Amino acid sequence: MSVIILTKPDKHDFETTKLVEEFESRQIQVRVCQFKHFDVIINKGIFYKGKGIVLPSIVLVRLGAGITRKELAVIRYFELAGIKCVNTRHSVNLVQDKLHTSEILSDAGIAVPTTMVVKFPVKHDLVQTHIGFPCIVKVVVGSFGEGVYLCQSEQEYHRVIEFVDALSTDKTLIVQEYLGDNPGTDLRVFVVGGKVIGAMKRTAPIGDFRANITIGGSGEAFQVTKEIEDIALRTASILGLDIAGIDLLFDNRGFRVCEANSNPGFSGFNKYCNVSIQTNIVDFIQGHLT
Repeated sequence: MSVIILTKPDKHDFETTKLVEEFESRQIQVRVCQFKHFDVIINKGIFYKGKGIVLPSIVLVRLGAGITRKELAVIRYFELAGIKCVNTRHSVNLVQDKLHTSEILSDAGIAVPTTMVVKFPVKHDLVQTHIGFPCIVKVVVGSFGEGVYLCQSEQEYHRVIEFVDALSTDKTLIVQEYLGDNPGTDLRVFVVGGKVIGAMKRTAPIGDFRANITIGGSGEAFQVTKEIEDIALRTASILGLDIAGIDLLFDNRGFRVCEANSNPGFSGFNKYCNVSIQTNIVDFIQGHLT
């Protein structure tokens, strides 16, 4: 039995280090491989650092937003060879697109914030009528709270959009309603193998509205209600995610799904919720090795 952890960084981050330690503690052979060292040659096979490799029993994919077609091709090779990949290339590719994710969830009856694509020239009347102000402007593909802006007024929104337009960037933007019932807070719900492991309430640092732990937010354990469990499990299932971080926004009408993450970090979750996410992930992986 062997596992390959597919990742991008050359150095092991917290999550990779903890996962390797957990696999090794169970005498499960594990190898960490960086995407950039793989070459897929049709009719010849897959090579790592120029050498052929023994195919693993399972592949744990530790890459999410920003994944490229070349990196997806590596996952696809393993899948076509009959190797289970967690998560699949389809799911990883899907959830990196926040707009596509929201469209699919909304169509399935999952509550999401009202969202529209920013097009140039901008139809400000549509934003005013259907989104309102304050509003959130964000890039379609992004992570760790990067590329997300809170526009407090119509004037501020105009300035942000005019600036982006002047850059002539090819990045796709979306504008989203701002849910201000609990400003600067959200919930990260961790799902592994169709089970909710726990929920963490995240609070933004002073002077920011983004609650991501990686940019200075703080966390605390939050009781998982039936509503939270249902919406998180349904979201993960609809998107085909075996491992997921589901981000929920507080709303007076009930929770709304902000986004789903196929490669959620868990250093903050372990710290604030007193759980071992790596143990739950390896439990799930081990169940598919026997």
